[in-house]
Amino acid sequence: MTTWAIIPVKPLRYGKSRLAHILAPDARAELTTRMLHNTLQVLDDVPGIYRTLVISRDPAALKLARQYGAHTYGEGDKQDLNLALRRAAHIAAAREAGGVLILPADLPLLSREDIEMMLAGASSSARGSSNGHMGYHQHARAVTICPDKDEDGTNALLVRPPAAFEFRYGAGSFLRHLREAERLGMPARVVHAPGIKFDLDTEEDWYAYQAVSGNMAPVLDGRQLSVDGG
Repeated sequence: MTTWAIIPVKPLRYGKSRLAHILAPDARAELTTRMLHNTLQVLDDVPGIYRTLVISRDPAALKLARQYGAHTYGEGDKQDLNLALRRAAHIAAAREAGGVLILPADLPLLSREDIEMMLAGASSSARGSSNGHMGYHQHARAVTICPDKDEDGTNALLVRPPAAFEFRYGAGSFLRHLREAERLGMPARVVHAPGIKFDLDTEEDWYAYQAVSGNMAPVLDGRQLSVDGG
């Protein structure tokens, strides 16, 4: 069963708007571009991902995706995310995809092991495997979800098969996606992949990322900020 990864990408320069008080526009664009690079690289290294499809209205994001051999789908200016994902899933299904993995581009700590957890439908304890590789459980009909750290949003969603499932991204999407799986009679499993659960949305997230990655401090209005905010 082939699985396609689908990555929705906001315009690179306008992503991470909640960090605007910390990061200047150019710094946010650089950050989102770097995270998209990482996401595409990770997916390219996972044998269980057959194709990657990037959906965006940003030509730069689409160009970058094509450099990795990904398929692209250009959104309209005001297209709803759930509608865009439904259309992207139909594109994948029309090309005989058995499942789709919806994954945001802004997961800076994403790793191959995180994606393999989603594909395997494994619990977080399965990451202790000595060789880091796990077999993929092929479910005819199944949903696997990794929530955000607050267990409110959906940071990754694997749907097999992709047809008929209604995407419900937005506030409270984690529970709404579980209810959608229940409505369709699809077995649902929740995984807690660390590199997927961690996303960059708040100032606290930014400084946690700084501490883990050792990146240079952000630039605000041309001034360098220290990691402790001083």
